[in-house]
Amino acid sequence: MKEKLNNLKNKIIPFFIDLKNKIQPVILKNKRLAIVVLSAVIIVILAILIMPSKKEIGNTNGNLENSGFSVTSGKWVYYFGYNQGSSDGIYKIKGNKKEKVSEDYGIYLNKVGKYIYYLDAKEDSIVKIKENGKNKETIVKNVDKSPITVTNNWIYYFDNSCLHRINIKGENKKILSKKYIENYQVVDDWIYYSYINDGHYVIAKMKTDGDKASKLNTEAGKIFFVKDKEIYYIYENYKEEKYELYKMKTNGKSKKKIADINETIDLNIVNFTENDVYYVKKNENLESAIYKMDLKGKKETKITDIKGYTTSINVQGDWIYYPDQDDNGNVQMFRIKIDGDKKQSL
Repeated sequence: MKEKLNNLKNKIIPFFIDLKNKIQPVILKNKRLAIVVLSAVIIVILAILIMPSKKEIGNTNGNLENSGFSVTSGKWVYYFGYNQGSSDGIYKIKGNKKEKVSEDYGIYLNKVGKYIYYLDAKEDSIVKIKENGKNKETIVKNVDKSPITVTNNWIYYFDNSCLHRINIKGENKKILSKKYIENYQVVDDWIYYSYINDGHYVIAKMKTDGDKASKLNTEAGKIFFVKDKEIYYIYENYKEEKYELYKMKTNGKSKKKIADINETIDLNIVNFTENDVYYVKKNENLESAIYKMDLKGKKETKITDIKGYTTSINVQGDWIYYPDQDDNGNVQMFRIKIDGDKKQSL
C-alpha cells in the first residue's frame, strides 16, 4: 500500500498542480464548479487505492496437472528439454530462437517475477533460480512429486500426501489439509480441490490459509477447471462406461452435462484452458492421439497422433508442448500448433 501511495503521489500531484494553474481563475468565479472538481478528484484517488492488484500465477492449473514441464513468461516459453532421450536441463524459446538456461532438470515449472520455481527431480526439493539460470536457492526439502503452485508470494505443495503452503522465502510453513487431495487450483483467495469420499469424487473449496473448507459437490470429477463463476470437470460414468464433460456454478449448484467424450481417456492427461479441454485417447487406428473439445461441447478435434503409448500436454498460447518418441525411439520434446499445424522437434 505504501508503494502504491507513493506512485500515486508522484503521478497525481504534478498533474493537479498544472490543472490548478489552468482552471484556478474559473474556479474562483464558480464555487459550484470547484466542489464538482474536488469531488471528481477524490473519486479518482479512491478508485486507484481500492483497485485490486493482479495476482501473478506461476503456471496454469492444467499445465501443472500435466507435470508442468513448460511455462510462458512474456514472449519466452521455458521448458525442460531432452537430448537423445535423456533429460537435458531448462531451455527457453522465442519463435525459433532457443537458449539453454540451466543444467537442472525437474518438473512443475512456475515463473513469477524474475524467478523460476520448480521441483528438483534429483533432490525432491522446491528450488528457485533467476530467469538467467543463476543464484539457485533451495526453499523446502523432501517434498512429494506432486504439483506445486506459486502465487501471491506463496508456494503450495504436497508433503506426506498433505497439501501445504510456505512463503517464497521458505518461512511460515503450514499444513492446509490432511485429506488425500488429487487435484487443486488456486483462484484468488480460494483453493478448489478434489478428493475421493465413499467411492465418489468430491469437489470442495477452502481459503488459501486452509480455513472455511466446504464441499461443493459430492459426485463430481477428479480433474476440473475453475473459470469465472463456473467449474468444468470430467465425470467418469462407471454405470455407462463413458466419460462426460460437466459444468456447475462455483457454489456447487446448477450442475449440467455438456457433452459425452467417446472412447476411454487418461484422466492423468487432461488439460483445461480458457476455451478448450485437451486429452489423450485412441484414434481411428486404435493408436494414441491428442484431442481437444471446446468447453461448449460442440466440437472435438484430433490434434496429432503420438508414437508413444501416452504423453503429457502443456498448452502455451497457440502451441501445445508434449514429450514423445522421435524416429529413433528416443524421448524428445515436441510442439505443435493447437490446430495441428507446424509440428516441431525441440
